[in-house]
Amino acid sequence: MSTPQGPGFAGDGPGRAFGLSRAALALADPSGRITWANAAFLELHGVSAGTLDDVLLRDLVVARPGAPPPLPEPLSRGFQGVVRHRRLDGSIFLADLSVTPAAGGLSIVARDVTAERRSAALHECLLALLRTVRESPAPAELFPVAHALLARLLPAPCFAVVGLDPETARVDLLCSVPEALGDDVRDALWAVAGRVLAAGAPVCLGPDAWGTERAAGRLAAAAVPETSWLGAPLGGDLGALVVWTSGGAEHDAADAELLGTLAPQVGQALQRGRDEARRRADLLEKTALMDALSDAGQAIVTLRDGFVAFANEAAVRLAGTTRDELVGRRLFLELAPVAERSRLSRLLATPPAEAFETALALPDGQRREVQMAVRAVDLTAGLLQLAVFHDVTTLVTSARTDYLTSLPNRRATEDALTREWERLRRRSGAFALALGEAEDLRPAPPLSVVMIDIDDFSVFNDQHGHYTGDEMLRRTALVLRAALRSCDLVGRWGGEEFLAILPDTDSEGAAVVAERLRHAVEADAFYDVPRFPRGDAASVESLRLQVTVSVGVATALRPSSPAPDEVVRRADEALYAAKTSGKNRVVVDPAGQEPAA
Repeated sequence: MSTPQGPGFAGDGPGRAFGLSRAALALADPSGRITWANAAFLELHGVSAGTLDDVLLRDLVVARPGAPPPLPEPLSRGFQGVVRHRRLDGSIFLADLSVTPAAGGLSIVARDVTAERRSAALHECLLALLRTVRESPAPAELFPVAHALLARLLPAPCFAVVGLDPETARVDLLCSVPEALGDDVRDALWAVAGRVLAAGAPVCLGPDAWGTERAAGRLAAAAVPETSWLGAPLGGDLGALVVWTSGGAEHDAADAELLGTLAPQVGQALQRGRDEARRRADLLEKTALMDALSDAGQAIVTLRDGFVAFANEAAVRLAGTTRDELVGRRLFLELAPVAERSRLSRLLATPPAEAFETALALPDGQRREVQMAVRAVDLTAGLLQLAVFHDVTTLVTSARTDYLTSLPNRRATEDALTREWERLRRRSGAFALALGEAEDLRPAPPLSVVMIDIDDFSVFNDQHGHYTGDEMLRRTALVLRAALRSCDLVGRWGGEEFLAILPDTDSEGAAVVAERLRHAVEADAFYDVPRFPRGDAASVESLRLQVTVSVGVATALRPSSPAPDEVVRRADEALYAAKTSGKNRVVVDPAGQEPAA
């Protein structure tokens, strides 16, 4: 064989460049006989210079036992692919081989891909096994996935797992493909599994090796004709994984090494699956009582680390979702409206002794009010929280909504005003001032209150009847709500009075909003129910109805008092001034601000 500066390399420029290249390069004649190889090619095959003289490339490529040669005939057609190469010491490695026709011969490029192919196979195996364990921890789901993976990498049409059955506490055949095994195959399978567990390492047993092992007394069973066996431990005391093939195909040391890498991953997945199955069984046992309570209509969930671990049918219905979307996949806090999550998080961290009210946010955007009680349950598997709740939406809505106008009622409006008042006091430093931690109130966005009263409502009722009066109240409420911003709130204060809350709005801005409300009501009109004059049903008379409102406005800048009663009183006085000065007008409280503390 030529040196790196031999035939085909004029001078010492190109020859030296190819000879020193890190890529494994070689040249061959059209028949595939190697005529030149660089140092990287020699090192890849574990030989020294001159060793590959007149060696055919086909002699370096090893076909899998029983399989046809991987290189085409003739080689002059070229080749690209991953093949098995044999080194001088007999070891086998995987090489990405490229054979390209060149002037008067063949150019050869080889690259060792054993490590990356094994790493890719291991990565693929891990992903598939972990996905299977996550979706279903049962061995019945795991073993077929493992078999399919191995069958793509090895001659492994037949597959079996021998190990300890946790249900019977006996060593048994946990899985076999095919399921029906002849007595000779079953005996051989048990013999291979025993040999693997005794050696604690992968075992490769072709027909010849089987005879040698049996002669040495390490195998008691007779060999199955034309069958090659491969086995590896699963790790720990889990058992052994065994594959076999018949019909002349055989395994080799590279196959045993690959199976030895993958089998422990199957074992770990099996152990994780068993652990998960035990955990689920324990949880189902602990929640059997809650299943029975489901028929009573009480929504019951168990929480583990904040996640929903169990939910009965009543809880699934109340949450407006499905069990698969809820259990094990969602934090319970995600079921609550965003505004409720901070408060609910505190209540779950330190559950109160009594039941409390919170809410659920349904997938369609609706809000469901619930009353909930939470208790901690210390189990072997860890701390669980048991939450029992039921729907109180109807009760809460009826208690806080005016039946006639569908606006917040007096109680709900007062609660909303109190919340805005406390927010204003926090932002202005009123709390710090009361505690002696500050000397004066700091500037803060003001809060305005608008009191609205329908003019001459009693006269309207007398003229058109109480039914039409109710319709007029509904219509006025609708107009007021449509004329306000989304951050504002309007509620029915009582009778024909309404109260609007305008956060972060000063006196001038509140006057503009109040005038807009007054004008919107005045410009709106609706028609009374058709009236049929006596004796003439064909003649229909419709009466166009219109009302006006008087409006009083008050603004709080320095909230020294603990309650918003003062600003409401001033808005009411401004409303009275609007009434006495001719109605259908807006009057702004002249104070303009709260007195200093």
